[in-house]
Amino acid sequence: MTERDIGLFGGSFNPPHVCHTIVTLWTLQTQPVDEVWWIPTYQHAFGKDLAPYGDRRHMCELALEELERVCIADIERDIGGESRTIDTLDALEGRHPDTQFHLVVGTDILEETDQWKRWDEIERRVELVVVGRSGHNGAERSSKTFDFELPDVSSTRTREAFQDDDRDWLEHWIPDDVLDYALEHGLYD
Repeated sequence: MTERDIGLFGGSFNPPHVCHTIVTLWTLQTQPVDEVWWIPTYQHAFGKDLAPYGDRRHMCELALEELERVCIADIERDIGGESRTIDTLDALEGRHPDTQFHLVVGTDILEETDQWKRWDEIERRVELVVVGRSGHNGAERSSKTFDFELPDVSSTRTREAFQDDDRDWLEHWIPDDVLDYALEHGLYD
């Protein structure tokens, strides 16, 4: 018997931006979940450079200060090594056997599932919560339909804005405390 339903929202959060919090709030308000757990990637499976885990985790805390029923799960840090969703799911199910997990993904992720470790098994084991991403048609790979599409904001675009010192863009799409922390620590110079 399932005691609770948890939405798992994994990502590099490099850095977390407003669309991450929008997805979280949308999931909490429209999906059958009790909580959303943010899971920062420990070591990116596709070799992307990341700011240090501790900094990304702290920025996640700052981004989530205003939201309830959300927490940060350090499971990928605890596992160590290269982060793979199936390994994270194995560990979480072992620790929380009475929990039904829902995996929150964007249509951009659905475009690259052929690169994921045991994606077919992930789909069988968890309920997918699919969020539209502007410019990504990954929904064609899912039986899910959705009416919600995020603005065209990404962590990649955010890092470019840091490099270009595009304060106008950053101030619109990065939570104030996250922006202050990233600038103070020179994370994306």
